[in-house]
Amino acid sequence: MASNSPHPAALYKLRKVTRISALVILLLVVVGFFMPADYRVERSVFIHAPRDAVYQDMLQGDRLPNWMFVQDGKVASFEGVLGEGNSVALFYDKTADQGVLSVIESTEGVVRFDVRLKPKVNLVHNQIVLQESKDGTLVKWTIEGSLSAGLLSPYLAMFANDIAGSNFERSLQKLKEQVELQQ
Repeated sequence: MASNSPHPAALYKLRKVTRISALVILLLVVVGFFMPADYRVERSVFIHAPRDAVYQDMLQGDRLPNWMFVQDGKVASFEGVLGEGNSVALFYDKTADQGVLSVIESTEGVVRFDVRLKPKVNLVHNQIVLQESKDGTLVKWTIEGSLSAGLLSPYLAMFANDIAGSNFERSLQKLKEQVELQQ
């Protein structure tokens, strides 16, 4: 009677599926241990304006919040120009947490700054290179960082280019529009 019952075959299939699933998960965890949790994202835009105009406009207290995109938040407005050693707050719409953007180096050719999006979050190192040409300025924005999201970090790092890239493209496009409008 027991041999005609469909239950043993169904249980065998369930065991087989469960074991295969467990092996796949184990494989993903093991592979994740050998993958880097570091990421690097690069984007660029060509602005039809001299390098000094882009540089001066980029770090102005009343202009920086207009072009730099912060997911669900904004850069605080401030008086003057951000320079080496200066910082500005990042505010968020749905939380009281604040981030900070700190300028490390600021010249007409390179602006380096670190961003801590929220307290207890790893620093994100940013570099914006301004390359002057005959017709304008090529603005290259590079970010580098390390994720600390446990076992998901290596897998998130693989997709950081897509995740963060669209935000930088939006920011660079706004910077381009803002600077070219002034010319």
